[in-house]
Amino acid sequence: MKHRVRAVIEKDGKLLLIKRVKSAGTHWVFPGGGVEDGESHEQALIRECKEELGVDVSVGKLVFENIFEMEKIGQQKEFFYACKIVGGKLGSGEGPEFQSDSTYEGTHELEWIEISRLSEFNIKPDDIKKLFK
Repeated sequence: MKHRVRAVIEKDGKLLLIKRVKSAGTHWVFPGGGVEDGESHEQALIRECKEELGVDVSVGKLVFENIFEMEKIGQQKEFFYACKIVGGKLGSGEGPEFQSDSTYEGTHELEWIEISRLSEFNIKPDDIKKLFK
């Protein structure tokens, strides 16, 4: 089963999420991605946050786990870690999904969402909202 890691970044009562607009609809996800061969979860999170967000993070404790199915790839297990931004420039990430010539479907943009309003958003996975009640 492929492992994926996600960064839960909270600041001033808001969470940093990625808004994904696709033909099937709009949803929000936590920054992160797949763990590459030979990488620890911490190494993967640091790399993914630099690629997607343009920031350096310190990785804290594991706060949530999720298993889901990805079309054409199969079962995936996600690990969500509390993270703090410790450097870099938010929004300067160069991950392929944020490039204008991207082969990824739809658009991807960073967005701070108030924790008190999470229930209003289609956040994947939905169960993670329980952490913030």
